[in-house]
Amino acid sequence: MSYIKDDLYNTTLPILIIEEEKRYKEYPQIGFGDEASIHKYNEQIAFKTFDFMRDKEKLPRKFEKIELLGQLSDVAACFPIGLVGYEDKKKEGYYYNLVKPLKNYKDFDYLQFLKDTRQLLGYIIQADEAIQRFHKMGIILGDIKGDNIMIDYNGNVRFVDTDNWMYNDYGFDVYPGRADWLSDNFNKKFSLIDNDRFVFAMMAIQYFIKGDIIRLHHSDVYFKKLIEFMDVSQEVKDGLRLIFSDANEKPYIGPILKKINPEQKIISKEAIYKINRIF
Repeated sequence: MSYIKDDLYNTTLPILIIEEEKRYKEYPQIGFGDEASIHKYNEQIAFKTFDFMRDKEKLPRKFEKIELLGQLSDVAACFPIGLVGYEDKKKEGYYYNLVKPLKNYKDFDYLQFLKDTRQLLGYIIQADEAIQRFHKMGIILGDIKGDNIMIDYNGNVRFVDTDNWMYNDYGFDVYPGRADWLSDNFNKKFSLIDNDRFVFAMMAIQYFIKGDIIRLHHSDVYFKKLIEFMDVSQEVKDGLRLIFSDANEKPYIGPILKKINPEQKIISKEAIYKINRIF
């Protein structure tokens, strides 16, 4: 059964028609993934076309989800704005607000080089508050990783790749391995919301733990010992322990990190060295 593309005008969203042959010449590629190629259209918007999607039969449902996501709005999310097509006026992808990145720290992958702890905490807390809002909307992110959390030139956190998020009864289009990190760590089933909290917390705490890679450890004893060595209040330790354990209904890490002293290292190099000797 061959896939027949849907009419571009079959939508409640705005549409954008571009000339296909100009896609790489006039609209530079600024990213790509398992499903799609991402291009800069102008200084305000970027567009994403599903060139690499293997199972084209899934595209109608993909566009149904994009239609719903296009009705949502949040200052920290690059939700779809409208659909994109070529001259034949068929659905090829969608467009969204282009993020103009912050110099030197364009996304969360680059925060490992940021030495200002107060500023680092600000970005983490901003992202955590956004994740809390997304969860209240009924969204599951799943693929929480550094290059999907951008920082714009005004210092605002912006989440991209939103079309792969789980929303209502629409699941992940490309199943993210990170969606199983919590279950893999503790060999039991957890809610996907708890998994989002755990994965983001693992990313956040990694910025403070130089010399160790937290995600490589799948031992409850490791997390317990790591938190024990931290130079933070007992209240912070208790909160972190709930996240990094097999507990259900985990807290978000943002409110916990608000209680640490940004002028003080949360764990010493000596402590990390001891942990590495144990594990």
